[in-house]
Amino acid sequence: MIRDFVEAWPLFSGNARRFLLSATLAGFTYSGVYFLLANLFLARLGYDEAFIGLFIATGAASFAVSSLPAGIMGRRLGPRRSMIGGYLFLMMGLIVLSMAAVVPVAWRSAWLLTCCALREFGNSFYIVNANPFLMETTGEEERRFVFAARGAVVPLAGFLGALAGGVLPIWTATILETHETDPVTFLVPLLLGGCLLLPGWIALLRTQEEKAEIPERIGTGTLPSGATMNTSANAAANPAAHPEPAVVPGDPTVFPFGPILTMVGVGLLYIAAMSVSMSFFNLYMDQELGVSTSRIGSVLAIGQLLAAPAGLMLAPLSARLGYDRTFALSAAGVVLGALLLGLSGHWLMASIGAVTVTALSAIAFPAITVYQQELVHPDWRPVMSGAYMMSVALSWSALASGGGYFITEVGYQPIFLLGAALTAAGVVLFSVYARLVRQA
Repeated sequence: MIRDFVEAWPLFSGNARRFLLSATLAGFTYSGVYFLLANLFLARLGYDEAFIGLFIATGAASFAVSSLPAGIMGRRLGPRRSMIGGYLFLMMGLIVLSMAAVVPVAWRSAWLLTCCALREFGNSFYIVNANPFLMETTGEEERRFVFAARGAVVPLAGFLGALAGGVLPIWTATILETHETDPVTFLVPLLLGGCLLLPGWIALLRTQEEKAEIPERIGTGTLPSGATMNTSANAAANPAAHPEPAVVPGDPTVFPFGPILTMVGVGLLYIAAMSVSMSFFNLYMDQELGVSTSRIGSVLAIGQLLAAPAGLMLAPLSARLGYDRTFALSAAGVVLGALLLGLSGHWLMASIGAVTVTALSAIAFPAITVYQQELVHPDWRPVMSGAYMMSVALSWSALASGGGYFITEVGYQPIFLLGAALTAAGVVLFSVYARLVRQA
């Protein structure tokens, strides 16, 4: 597998490599430092689970509201420019949010919610347009490797970020002579993390506008209704590696209502287990099980570390099984991880469940990303990406906002079990649709 990536690396364009740098830095800051410390930061500011759930939901709602406009903007202005602007707002949102500890108490709640909304507004434009940007800048031969690399470097960077986030408050407390319960102790790591995104934004600025003139394929080797035939030199040269026909799916003048509506439904359900795990696992460990911040950081770091090789498995798995089966199998594993998280009241078993969710999501997310992008004509890819990410964020928002109150009433474990059930329903819906597509 590693040899395949080494051989594929020269095929990566400069755009793909610069994007991977930006994704790596975002993974370190956002998936690592921020996801570990943000909820703990709010708890040190005196906020309870209900407000924390509202905080998470505000960000998710902002992402949801912005996702479809981000896709439309990407279709009009191009994914690259929309992505660059989004990364800038993401960086600004993280930096100003970290300053909440020094904001007057009367303004603090509004400050936090506003900064969270700003952060996810930018994140939506970055994430939504990153998918069609990568589809444009990659050819059939290296695409699965580029998306697999993205699925690996983000959690690997998140592993390092979680480790750093676990120890930085201790160092900050020592240097500033504050206590670990002081919110200022968490301000410095969050601020430093936000500033680390600046090189990633510069890397995106150095990318070039380019439209890859390559035929597109359906990842499962099927031809959806309305697809038009094309030719492929790669397929002709290596029919064993690419047995499916080269196609440009759909009609650019007809809105792909069926594929987009189905992927919206899948997104609403599939993300549930990942949402409740990432939103409330650290609080569960901290507030319910009394686990130290450093140990929570270590657990999250292990999950991100295992997610890196798991993400690399996208390339061989998708080549053998197709993107559809790869997603279905890895998402089923996410369900099992969420069940383990919800059924055990012990920190070790809960940690194994959370690590499983994190690691297998590194396969599932890029798999369905490529699958839904290849379902539609390239002209509709930004809109498909925006609609799908909107559904994911809407579900995340609903579970986060309701989850805080849900936890207050019945506890943490039932919310993890609910996430498992919803994700299982999403896997079933996706599998039925993918089968119909293969048979079309």
